[in-house]
Amino acid sequence: MVIFVMQTLIRWKLKEVMARYDIKAGDLANELNISANSVTNLRKAKTMPRLDGNSLNNLCNALNRLAHNLDKQITPFDLISYTPDSGTFDPSGNPGSGSNEDTSLSKHKPQSIDPDTQACFSAA
Repeated sequence: MVIFVMQTLIRWKLKEVMARYDIKAGDLANELNISANSVTNLRKAKTMPRLDGNSLNNLCNALNRLAHNLDKQITPFDLISYTPDSGTFDPSGNPGSGSNEDTSLSKHKPQSIDPDTQACFSAA
């Protein structure tokens, strides 16, 4: 019997970034011109929400403007962490070798962002 364990490959870290730099959800909502509920949904996301380049850029710019004791500029790389899926890379050049796991992306359900947030990000 084979047991498949699903793991989060890309983790969304907005909540940690906001805590590190003492950024309040209400302030971020005002800065991005979105609702407080939209910011709450972004903070609660465990995996990276679907954001286009403009939205991600607007989010990083807003975080940088609101950050307290900013030691370095906040970038998209600060908002995500990546953990490679075991079995997807083999230094011998045989992707997926050494593992009986099906590592297809279809097993990982992406988290989407609500239309209200997406529309507001585009306008910001």
